[in-house]
Amino acid sequence: MLLSIQYLRGLAAILVLLYHASHKQVQISGNGHEWQFGSSGVDLFFVISGFIMCHVTAHKKIRPVDFIRARVKRIIPLYWTLSLAALAIYLIKPNLVNSSGGTTSIINSFTLIPNGEKYLIQNGWTLSYEFLFYTIFSLTLFKWCKLRIPLATFAILALVITGSVLSPENATLQFVTSKMLVEFLMGMIAFIYVNCSYRNALVDAMLLVTGATALYAASLIPHLAQRVVWYGVPHALLLTGLVSAERLMQRTSSWRAGRLMRLIGDASFSIYLTHPFVIAAIGIAIKRLHLQGFGVLSLVIMTTASIISGYLCFTLLETPLNHAVQRVFPGSTHRLNSFSVK
Repeated sequence: MLLSIQYLRGLAAILVLLYHASHKQVQISGNGHEWQFGSSGVDLFFVISGFIMCHVTAHKKIRPVDFIRARVKRIIPLYWTLSLAALAIYLIKPNLVNSSGGTTSIINSFTLIPNGEKYLIQNGWTLSYEFLFYTIFSLTLFKWCKLRIPLATFAILALVITGSVLSPENATLQFVTSKMLVEFLMGMIAFIYVNCSYRNALVDAMLLVTGATALYAASLIPHLAQRVVWYGVPHALLLTGLVSAERLMQRTSSWRAGRLMRLIGDASFSIYLTHPFVIAAIGIAIKRLHLQGFGVLSLVIMTTASIISGYLCFTLLETPLNHAVQRVFPGSTHRLNSFSVK
């Protein structure tokens, strides 16, 4: 387990959480601004996935079907369980699901195949990208393939270039050829650097400082047109620098802040999937209590409640579900399951 990755997972979850909390605050108060930079947590998740998939499969003989099976076992049980909860809410009171508007697709919510409509858990769209990347990466795991990362790189670039040239109007084709796939590639490149023999502490520090500085600059820009450049690249640099400093990160494991970030990182997938439910409920409560005029207080309440609820979900639902699935569908994929996608 890389502690630096767990810290980054925690950071990614908090960023997305703050973005959605600020959106809800604007929605219930009628004023203020969304913290757009928080959406970059998604970009960080993608970079992490690119790195981790290389990390857990390095120097191992893994069949593509086993790789995909491990990913499905890790992600789908919790996602489908919470999607069923969202479906129950949707059938009883549709306006409580995707209240910002748009058409909700029940079938696509469970298949994770984008068709231009919203999912029951709207932030599940990121899982569509995750599984697209897993599919691409799994094709490099055949015995005859000796160049996993170069082949995955070629496939991703081929899809992205095709999308840039053809500019498809179909929502599914737009998804398959999206530039956001490059962020998984950035994670793979980070893996290559971290494991190369010619890296040194000075370069590691420069990558870390450059990434953090670039992210701070990006946070000051209200609306960005090229998120892959403004969010993806800095997060990739940050990840590379932090993972390279893993020994230093291990020393922080006993610190209070370190323990907290580790817990949030462990529960990041649950926090990511449950926080829309929590924010929606807390938003209603805040409005009924006439607290929406206190922007900072509202954000603190929504964020704190979401983290606590997400950790409870991780402890009481996600972990037992994972153990149950592993018992029902045993396999030699424990190491692949040891890293959560979120």
